Amino acid sequence: MSFKVEIKNIGKLTDAELRMGRFTVFAGPNNTGKSFVSKLLYSLFESMNENYAETYINKLLQPVRDNLIKLMQRELPDDKESKLLLLLNEIKELESLARKADNFERLNEVCLSLRNRTENMRQTGIEVSPTSSEIFWKEYQDFHDSLNMMQETLDEFKTTPDQALGKAIVRSGMRNKIRQNLIQNFQVPSLSDLSRDENVSSKVDVENIGSFEFSNGETRFDTDVSGIKQLQQYSNVIYLESPVYWKLKNALEDLNPSLEFFGRRGRARLTGVPGYFYDLARALKFQYTGDMAFPDVYERLTGSNVIGGKLAISETGDLSFHENGLSFSLPVTAMGIANLGILALLIERKVLDEGSFLFIDEPEAHLHPAWQVFMAETLFELSRQGVSVVIATHSADILKWLEVHVKKNPDDEQLVALNRFSANGCAVDEDFETRIAEIKQELTKPFSDLYLEGL
Repeated sequence: MSFKVEIKNIGKLTDAELRMGRFTVFAGPNNTGKSFVSKLLYSLFESMNENYAETYINKLLQPVRDNLIKLMQRELPDDKESKLLLLLNEIKELESLARKADNFERLNEVCLSLRNRTENMRQTGIEVSPTSSEIFWKEYQDFHDSLNMMQETLDEFKTTPDQALGKAIVRSGMRNKIRQNLIQNFQVPSLSDLSRDENVSSKVDVENIGSFEFSNGETRFDTDVSGIKQLQQYSNVIYLESPVYWKLKNALEDLNPSLEFFGRRGRARLTGVPGYFYDLARALKFQYTGDMAFPDVYERLTGSNVIGGKLAISETGDLSFHENGLSFSLPVTAMGIANLGILALLIERKVLDEGSFLFIDEPEAHLHPAWQVFMAETLFELSRQGVSVVIATHSADILKWLEVHVKKNPDDEQLVALNRFSANGCAVDEDFETRIAEIKQELTKPFSDLYLEGL
């Protein structure tokens, strides 16, 4: 699958068009926006890779259900208890409907039921006087407040035609999650910090999928049914960065803020640790079912000719490197081994499989040239086997490998989307050979200058 992405007034990009393919490369010198764009696109794609109908509805219902269960744990007269039981059954029925909302027709039905029944639930609520016990009165108020909050949220959709209600909820869920992802992945207080010019609207437009726009504190997200179906095809969206985070994993997890999906009460804390680290840490905690998707790639990564061992994760989430019957904690393991080992661990635990979208920032980090080439070969093979791979790199070795590989295998050029980043923005208009030659020239210029100076 190939498509284009337009970015306006975000980060270093005033108005840029990117090409995305099975093996996408953002290449160029430091401080030209490569990593920024990778994080930006990960924030969008990961946000879009959820069933927002069910998530949205469950998030609305959860506070009501939890507060209702608290009330039911009290000793109540039979008439009040029976009313609470009726309300709980209403919620369970709505949750059951939400799980079946796998198309917009059914979603509209669920949303209409939700909108209509919430008011009935408030009217059916039990009568409680302020003279009741203080604890019971507070729990009743919590229940009533959660019902009101749920109704207020649904009131935002009252002007939406019934036929479009499901789409409106999906768009709302995506808009809020994208906003949350951007703030947490970039660790910025507000989206305006990502704008190049605060007085101009900032926008990302993903061809055939949707567009996200923000300005003056307002956010907008728009997509259509076909776009939603397309972005739901990814089994996982993954972002890999420096293994330094993994060496400090236990300490960083202690800083992990508890995030609210819709953030209606209070603001999320910024810890300095990007959200994508926690996303991946959560994913690695689980062993997924099914067969390992890329056993050949896994064997190459862990074989004696490369790292000669493997990373393992304990039940408590601790990472260690196993080699020749010995075990070493990750903090005392070489960075290069950690870099390749995390990739192997993703394959072993079936987090990375066919249909995944993998973003990897500076895959060359901590690797000597031979291992940089091996990393490039591995990532390209993953893309050939069904993973959409995006790398941001300034490695002349990786670019040279890509150039040689395409010359030897001309048909593979169709898998590659090469984007040249420079101080002047991003260029994709030149042919492949021109682009890669210009990127290499810019990357190797400091070495060439030093070489000539030394003659």
